Amino acid sequence: MTDCEKRFLRIYRRTADPAEALLASGLDIPDGVSPEKAGKAMLRRLKKRLAELESREAVLELATPERVRAEIAHMAFDDIGRYLRFYEGDKGFEVHARCSDEIDTRNISEVSVGTGGKVTLKLYSRERALLKLWDILRQQDSEPDTSLLDALRGLHDPAADVDDQEGGGDTGCTG
Repeated sequence: MTDCEKRFLRIYRRTADPAEALLASGLDIPDGVSPEKAGKAMLRRLKKRLAELESREAVLELATPERVRAEIAHMAFDDIGRYLRFYEGDKGFEVHARCSDEIDTRNISEVSVGTGGKVTLKLYSRERALLKLWDILRQQDSEPDTSLLDALRGLHDPAADVDDQEGGGDTGCTG
């Protein structure tokens, strides 16, 4: 599948307009054929690939604990190199945004292009997403109310709290 065909499918899925997708994708329109007719022909040609993408996306959209953990891992291990290219160019060290066909954009919350082509890229907050997902998972699992930090550190042990209150347990203190 060519880059233009991928772009066609991405635009079509967003707009549901084959003519608009064809025009915006950069694909050639045969002489004497309207964009509507050429767009519909391209859609028929790529129908199998479109069905595969929609099927895969439907599976990915299922909200399961496994999916939540996978999304958390995706955010936690994301790398800015997936979005930007860093290299030594004619002007010295250069940074350029990667083409949207090359990247997974789900962690990008905002993109802006300023004067001189300066690209500002903002990703969703890892911490906020982790805290929100922790709350959701805790509610689903009916776990005791512990803080995320305590749970991650494994510090919150209700039995230890009881021992400390009753004077049990070795505190390491003399006196």
